Amino acid sequence: MATSSSTVELTLRGRVIAWLATFAAGAAWIGDDNARLAAAMLAAPLLVDFVAKQRRLQHTEIRLGPRRTAAGSPFSERLTLVHRGRARLRDCLLTEPRTMRSEPPVLLPTMAPAVPATVGFRARSLQRCHVLERVFVLVSAWPLGLFRTRAVVKVAAELITEPARVPLQAEVVQGIAEVEQAPRDRTNLPGPDFHSLREHLPDEDARSVHALRSASVGTLVRRVTQGRIPRTVGIVLDLRRPPGRGLNQSTRRFEWSLGACASLVAYLRARAAQVQVLVLAAEHARFHVKGPAQETDLMTLLAEANPAPHRTLPGELFDELRRLEHCFWIPAGSFLAAPECAAMSAHVTIVGGEIE
Repeated sequence: MATSSSTVELTLRGRVIAWLATFAAGAAWIGDDNARLAAAMLAAPLLVDFVAKQRRLQHTEIRLGPRRTAAGSPFSERLTLVHRGRARLRDCLLTEPRTMRSEPPVLLPTMAPAVPATVGFRARSLQRCHVLERVFVLVSAWPLGLFRTRAVVKVAAELITEPARVPLQAEVVQGIAEVEQAPRDRTNLPGPDFHSLREHLPDEDARSVHALRSASVGTLVRRVTQGRIPRTVGIVLDLRRPPGRGLNQSTRRFEWSLGACASLVAYLRARAAQVQVLVLAAEHARFHVKGPAQETDLMTLLAEANPAPHRTLPGELFDELRRLEHCFWIPAGSFLAAPECAAMSAHVTIVGGEIE
């Protein structure tokens, strides 16, 4: 972890008083007694504020747990702070530049040395990322506001910002509907049929929990449906750039495609489908998303993903996907004419082919 740091600087009012004190001192140098008195009166609060200024803010201990969120989605964060100075910490503002760009700083309560204090604030991570260190800024102008102490505190805490979710296109939703199997029981209604309620197990997906029934009985209860059999659907996320194209172009399509992949996986998982995901990058990766653990691993990869240079892939890499009845191809790197996509024998739906 990088070292935290602290600086002391003049505020705007402090700079004004410092300039006035300098002019008065210049006038006092030529022998004006009134100017000497004015220089002393102006310099005195500067000296008092500098001597009494709170220092060692960088030694404030900040504790927080790992955070997983989607880009642009607001979340509430709670911190535990422990002041390691010798005196009380007063009138201190806390902010995190990465997640509080549109939020005001948080005013910390007066903290006694070595006494933990809990602070909550609203935050929003706007850029997709996976960082292992979070940076907080502490600012205090106490007592007179002529000098400002600014400390940068770096904390070892994981922040995973997944791609922002995007609405799926009509042809994609239609393609998902086409790959669903017929219901076990005869019914004229689309989708799964309600069968019963049972207790929710800790390792099961929470999206099937019945909220009203759970609230009435005081324990988690999940819905059991019958009708549609889960089937495996394939997704190819192609991060490769077209031949001869740089890696720093088409950022809009790349970010949209990552969000579409995350939304598509969540949509399929909500319909009880298993998802085979093949990520084509500098080194290909394969995910078989059957539950929350595999979905979390995939979302972490999407948070870290970058465009990859073009490379030719062997045909046997797609043998497992060819055995599926349907596959979605997401050209995140703008490689729309990929020969591997044309060679797929299964029904392939291209997601975002018309995005500029």
